[in-house]
Amino acid sequence: MFENTLVELDEIPQYQEITFSGLHNNYKKIVVLNSLITLLLGVGICIVLFFLIDEIEKLFAIISILVISALLALLPLISYKKKKYAFRKHDVLFKKGLIFKTTHISPYIRLQHVVIKQGWYAKKLGLATLVMYTAANNFSDISIPGLTLEEAERWKFFLMNRIQELNDESENQL
Repeated sequence: MFENTLVELDEIPQYQEITFSGLHNNYKKIVVLNSLITLLLGVGICIVLFFLIDEIEKLFAIISILVISALLALLPLISYKKKKYAFRKHDVLFKKGLIFKTTHISPYIRLQHVVIKQGWYAKKLGLATLVMYTAANNFSDISIPGLTLEEAERWKFFLMNRIQELNDESENQL
């Protein structure tokens, strides 16, 4: 017989009490490199504007571009420590954000596949990004950067086995 019992708020486990793991320390080097590239692009655009525009208003454009590029370079440097992850028995959690904080919780049963990605600098540092694609839209996909390649491979193996176990359990229930 179908039952639909009431769930009390106190009965729901709180994800905030979970101990999250931080990203590898070498990930800061990738963030610094990306920030330097952003800053150099901003300065390059300002130099081009300085020589192309003869009007007095070019100063406002140059200052605006410098401020925007400085903010775009500094925010990742400040916020990279806010990226944390946790794997539980039935789901994976990833939180990030300095101004707008988000926590993604994806159950393993919703995962479609898992991929390990490495950029050229991450490969040089021995780091990787674990990307988990879900059955929902792109906003629910989770990418955990800053893992060592060994950690990413171990988590991928764990996830693939866990997905298979959950699929087997659901087939046995039918």
